[in-house]
Amino acid sequence: VTEKINEPRYPSFKGIMAAKKKPVSALSLADAGIDASEVGLANAGSQVVESAPKPPKSGGVKVTDEGAGGVGVADFLAGEKLL
Repeated sequence: VTEKINEPRYPSFKGIMAAKKKPVSALSLADAGIDASEVGLANAGSQVVESAPKPPKSGGVKVTDEGAGGVGVADFLAGEKLL
């Protein structure tokens, strides 16, 4: 690993223009040598049982600090079982 591991490499303008000219080929299952009975919904590794939309966000809790704000925050966190 070198120090340049996190530096992205961007294609040059010449490389972008050359990529536009290259043909794009689409393969069917038969072209790829895959039997149609081995893929698809019937042979999926997982199954979606149910889905539901994300619940709307509820309003937050304001803790006014009149000298005991830290206690109010600690009580809130303890109530949410985060402490």
